[in-house]
Amino acid sequence: MSKPKALFILDKWCFGNKTYGISEWETNIWKSLECTDLAEVTTFHFDDRVIGARTPVDSELIALCTRDKPDFICIILYRLPGSHNTVPTYNTLSILARRMNIPIMAIWGDIQGPTRNVEALLPYTKLNIHTAQYSGADKMSNSKTFYYSWVPKDERMFYDYKIERNIPILYIGSTRPERTSAITCIKNAAIDILCTGGERNEHIVTSEYATLLNRTKINLSFSYSGNPGVNVVNARVFETMLCGAMLLEQNGQEIHCFYDPFEDYVPFGPFSDLVDKVKYYLEHAEERLAIAKHGHDKTVERYNAKLFWECVIERLL
Repeated sequence: MSKPKALFILDKWCFGNKTYGISEWETNIWKSLECTDLAEVTTFHFDDRVIGARTPVDSELIALCTRDKPDFICIILYRLPGSHNTVPTYNTLSILARRMNIPIMAIWGDIQGPTRNVEALLPYTKLNIHTAQYSGADKMSNSKTFYYSWVPKDERMFYDYKIERNIPILYIGSTRPERTSAITCIKNAAIDILCTGGERNEHIVTSEYATLLNRTKINLSFSYSGNPGVNVVNARVFETMLCGAMLLEQNGQEIHCFYDPFEDYVPFGPFSDLVDKVKYYLEHAEERLAIAKHGHDKTVERYNAKLFWECVIERLL
């Protein structure tokens, strides 16, 4: 039996801005399917194709679908359709979904925030995968098309390399005030922490990121999104687990959908608790390694890319 053809419509550049570098999150989405060998994967990067384009990019997309006849489309949008030349128009979406009858799925990584873009795509999508927050789809007008999931990763990149872990504790991400305060507390306790990254700050490519996770003993993760009190479980959780580091995660309910505290990861509360736990698990290597292994094994078994895409393909086709 021939494999289905999957077309991904998404950004190539972080936030559609070439100066920020490659969009690692979106690249990992289509590569997570490619690594399973469940489908033939093609990408269509609106933001990249509009650079120097002489004809409307929407026409190019319709021509591609007419020629290649994808079995389904996966789309990731951060803007309303037609509001910018880096996203398809409503008319294009209508042609793909209704006239050409191609099943369209969308993946939403931040559904806990504003939902205008989500609602705008609902008339054209057969399936909406949402991550980060379990209750995020409850406020949608057609919540029946939504499916809550873990974040699939390119497992050719995210796995345990079995190399020396010479970074005591790592934080990769943006430097918001609360996070900066937590990191300062760790530094003030004379603990060596490596801080780097942030999508629009110091850009780190996927290979470097995965290598850093493989070199670290403890990876620090914050579970609160931009607004105080909005708890999420982000891709960093699954990336850490796959790479075999111990996850030290800020207290929150969302992660309980996937993992058990002190079995798969270690939660922390106030900053004093954070420092105490960093010290404890750096000094008690056997406990740290046991938790890291349990989280890694559970992720490989239950939250892998193959299971994710098998479920998606079954629901779409």
